[in-house]
Amino acid sequence: MVTPETEPAAAAAPVDKKAEDTKRVQRCYAQLGYYKGPIDGKANEQTWTAHWYFKNEYGLKRYGDFLAEPVLKKVKELCKEEPAPEPEPEPVSEPEPVSEPPSQPEPEPVEAATPAPVSEPQSQPEPEPESVEAAAPEPAEPAVVEADEIKGAEEAEETTDTGGTSEEAETALAPEEPAVPVVEEEPPLPPTRLDIDCLPEDLVALLRKAHGAGVRARACPPGCLPPPKGLSQMQLDDLHSRYGVAWCLSCVQIAGHLSLDDIKRIEDEGDIELCTVPPRHLPRPGMGNGNVVKSFSRIRELYRALPPAAEDPGKIAVIIGNGNYDNLPAAETARNDAGAMYFFLTEHLGFRQDRIIDLRNAKRADFERVFGPVPGSDGELKRLVRAQPDAKVVVYYSGHGATNLSHSETYLLPVDAEPYREERGGYPLSTLYANLGALKAKSVLVLLESSYGRDHGAYVLPPNLRETTSSALPPQPLSTVTVLASADRGQRALIDTSYDIGLFTRYLIEGLAGSADLYPVGNGDGRVDSAEIYAYTAAMVRLSARKTFGLLQEPVYSSAKTPMLTDPGEVAAKPN
Repeated sequence: MVTPETEPAAAAAPVDKKAEDTKRVQRCYAQLGYYKGPIDGKANEQTWTAHWYFKNEYGLKRYGDFLAEPVLKKVKELCKEEPAPEPEPEPVSEPEPVSEPPSQPEPEPVEAATPAPVSEPQSQPEPEPESVEAAAPEPAEPAVVEADEIKGAEEAEETTDTGGTSEEAETALAPEEPAVPVVEEEPPLPPTRLDIDCLPEDLVALLRKAHGAGVRARACPPGCLPPPKGLSQMQLDDLHSRYGVAWCLSCVQIAGHLSLDDIKRIEDEGDIELCTVPPRHLPRPGMGNGNVVKSFSRIRELYRALPPAAEDPGKIAVIIGNGNYDNLPAAETARNDAGAMYFFLTEHLGFRQDRIIDLRNAKRADFERVFGPVPGSDGELKRLVRAQPDAKVVVYYSGHGATNLSHSETYLLPVDAEPYREERGGYPLSTLYANLGALKAKSVLVLLESSYGRDHGAYVLPPNLRETTSSALPPQPLSTVTVLASADRGQRALIDTSYDIGLFTRYLIEGLAGSADLYPVGNGDGRVDSAEIYAYTAAMVRLSARKTFGLLQEPVYSSAKTPMLTDPGEVAAKPN
C-alpha cells in the first residue's frame, strides 16, 4: 500500500536561465521605477523601453541587450534580491477509508463437501434436527465458501482499502508534474548589422506593413531635444503641448557642431549622453557666416564597398542641382548634392551617362522642356521613356522649394524665380506628379532635397518646426511613383557637416549602397526596396539632426506599393 510517506519525489522541471534572468531584470527595473509590466520573463516592448532608460541613466549606453553581462552585474548591485522563501509542502490528504460492512464471524473451517447450516428466522422456533445428514435442508449456494474465494475476498478487501492496486494507488496519490513551458529561442541577430539597435515606432510600423509581422526591429522611445538658448520655461511648455517636443532633462550639453560619428564615439567611450544646444538663431553652414561648404569628392567613401553594376539602358534619370539663384539666397549644397548623386548612379548603379538628363541651375523653361509645361503635356523625359518601355526612372532635385501664400500649392523653384511670386516663376509639384504618373515606366522614384517654406534666409529657428500646411507629397499615393522628400511643410533641410552635402542626400546614398538592407532596417535579401530606403534615411536623418544640431528634421514618404530600387548584387554586403 502506497502512502504519502513512501510517495516518490517528482522530477524537477528544467530551469530556463534566459527567462529567469529576464525576470530578475524586470523586477529590478520595476523597483527602480522604469518598468510597469508583468514579471513574466518575456522580452516584451515594455522591457526594452525600460532598458533604454536604465542604460542611459547608469552609463551602460553601449549595451543594447539587457541580458549583457555588465547590465546583469549592475542589476545585481542595485537590486539586492532576498532569497525567496521555500514554499511549504502542501499536506497530502489521507485517502478517506472506505466504510466496511459490519464484520461477520469468519466461517469455521469445514470440509469441502459438508454444507454449512443455514440460520432460520428467529420468529420461528428451530426444530431439532434428527441427524445432520438427514435433517439438513439443501444449503443455499452463497453459503458455500471455498478457500480460493476467501483469498480473493481478502485481495478485494485490500484493493478496496487502497482504492485500487498498488501501482494505481501510487499513480493516483502522486501529484501531477507541472507542464514545462516550451521556450522558443529567438533566432540570433545577423552578425552584420547597423550601429543602431532600434527604430522610431512609426518606421517599425511601416516596415511591418511592407514586409509582414516577421520584422524584428524594436521601437525606440521618442528622442528628446535640448532646450534652445533664450527660451523661457513657458515657451518650452507651449512647444511641448502644441507640437509634442520632448525636452532632454539630463545630458551633457555641448555647443557647436560635431558629426554624428564623433558624438557616438564619445558617448560609447565615456558612457555618457551628449546633446547639442542650439543658439536662439542657428546659422546654416555655407551661408556666408564662416562655414564654407567643401568639395563633395569624399562622398565616394559612402559607397566604396558597393560593387559596380552592369550598365542598363532601361535606367533613366533626371538630376537637377539649383544652387545659384538670381533673386534668392544660394542653395549652398545643391551643386554638391547633384554631383554626388550623378557619380553614384553612373559609377555603381548602372545608369549610362547618355540616359541621364543632367541640369545645373535650371530655369523655368528647362523644367517645362524636360517634364512638360502643364499637366498632360509631353516633355523630353516622356519621349525617352516611350523609346524604352518598362524603364526605371529616377528624378533627383536639390535646390529651393516654396509654398504659395494660400498654402494651396507647393513648388520647385527655378533659378530665375522671384521671391514670393511662386505662382509665376515656380514649377508646381502637382504638374510634376501628374506628368510622371502618366509615364509608361515600370517605376518612378522622386527624390527631393529641398525646403518648402516662405523664407530662404541664412538662419534656422530652433527646434526647426513645420511652418506651413501644404505638403510636398502627392495628395494620394500614385501607382508607379514613389516620393521621398528631405523635409515637409516649411521645415528646413539641414547639411551633413562631414561630407558637405544635404543630410538627406548623404543617408539616401548610404542606404542605397546597402546599409538599408541591414538589420534592424532591412531583411538582408541583397536588395533595397522603397520601404527600407525610407526607413533607413528617415531614422538616420532624425538622429543626426537631433544629435549634431539639436534640431528636428523629418523626411516624408509616399508610395502605393513597395517597389525594389536595386537589383540583386547591387548592394554592399557590409556597412560602408
